[in-house]
Amino acid sequence: MAGGIVTVVGSAGTHIPVTVNGSQAYSLAQVYANAVNTAAANGTLGVTNGSGDSFGPTTSPGSAVNEFVATSGGFYTYPSGFDHFTTDTTSKVFIDASAAATGTTLNTLVGTGGAVYLAGSESGVFIAGGGNNLFINSGAGAYSVATSDGNDSIFAGSGATSIAAGTGDNLIYLGAGADTVFSSGTDRVFASTGAATIDVTGSSSTIYGSSGTLSIDDTAGTGTSISGGTGSASISGGTNGYYNLSGPSTVFAGTSDTIAASGNSTIYGGANTNFTETGTASLLFIGSTGSSTVNSGAGTATVFGSNGSDIHYSGAGTLVAGAGNETLDGSGSTQGFAGFVTNTGTTATGAVIIGGTGADTLVAGMGAQTLTGGSGAANVFDIAANGTMSTANITISDFGSATGNLVALYGYGANEVSAAVASAKTSGASTTITLGDKSTVTFANVTNINTVHIIGG
Repeated sequence: MAGGIVTVVGSAGTHIPVTVNGSQAYSLAQVYANAVNTAAANGTLGVTNGSGDSFGPTTSPGSAVNEFVATSGGFYTYPSGFDHFTTDTTSKVFIDASAAATGTTLNTLVGTGGAVYLAGSESGVFIAGGGNNLFINSGAGAYSVATSDGNDSIFAGSGATSIAAGTGDNLIYLGAGADTVFSSGTDRVFASTGAATIDVTGSSSTIYGSSGTLSIDDTAGTGTSISGGTGSASISGGTNGYYNLSGPSTVFAGTSDTIAASGNSTIYGGANTNFTETGTASLLFIGSTGSSTVNSGAGTATVFGSNGSDIHYSGAGTLVAGAGNETLDGSGSTQGFAGFVTNTGTTATGAVIIGGTGADTLVAGMGAQTLTGGSGAANVFDIAANGTMSTANITISDFGSATGNLVALYGYGANEVSAAVASAKTSGASTTITLGDKSTVTFANVTNINTVHIIGG
């Protein structure tokens, strides 16, 4: 974890080294040290400590930087007229800044002893170099909080708060402001009514949503658990994440993410995505390369495959296969659904749609494709004339598995059914017919196709 030692000029000309771990905390600590040290070099640093030892031209508010140095543990009220507070002790300090005036900016750097810090309506920066820290903001001030490798607890106020928690086990409560969290430890983050932006790089963290909006980047996280509230959520998934979402949500799934949703959802599947709709809301699922499981429950769903997709589906929605080599497998579904192969000017190269035990409607497109209706209720296989566009090479793998299965032709003409039956050729255990646009339909394991099986024209 990136970090290092910053050295700050203290009282009586001393130098205070502070070890700070974490890239965010270290960057803020460098800014803090530069401000103090530059003021000292320019003769505009006012500094004192609890013993009254001073360094610099003045300790009055007229200085460019006024630094107070705590040389022992204990309770401190943030001194009036000071805007920087440095601890030069390995003991814990208690700092009360809650009485500072609105509009004041306070900057605090504590060492390895850790601190309890009370903030109010002022704004500021709080940097912890180590130890276990407690930061509580009871007001509307805007703060930047950065901690190192301790187990820290951070309570944001109603103002905008930026929180960079270190690698420890941290507890973070957000507020009504627009808060930002950089989570690199094993953290528990509780969102509130504000808009929360959370970047996760640690492992096994838990995020709890509320009525505010969530924007979460979990791409570098592992094993993150997200329990969304009623607010909307936008999530870039990580590895082995578990996302249980209640409000409207958009998820760009990572690797082996498990997603459950009761609100309207748009899901961009990743590798091995497992999705379950737990309510009656709508779902838009866009597949990607790899295997995914999608259960739309009682909700309405539209599921799109893509080249390399292997989607296992259950529900009563609509499945759409694209031009690539992909499988949309609804064999586990007990509800009838509609399945479509692309017919938008592109040509399928190996699309497969598999129905379940319900009454499915499978609509052929252009190119090479295999349609399986599934056993149980009767299925309908729709085929529309392609005119001068590319022909279709359709295989119906289980036409004889359900009584009442039908092929429905559209746009071919009044005599198409009889012409198609007359063109039938049997090879082995299968029969192939040729349609008026040169498309072919092969009925696997069927040798007696007749006009009872085909309607339309």
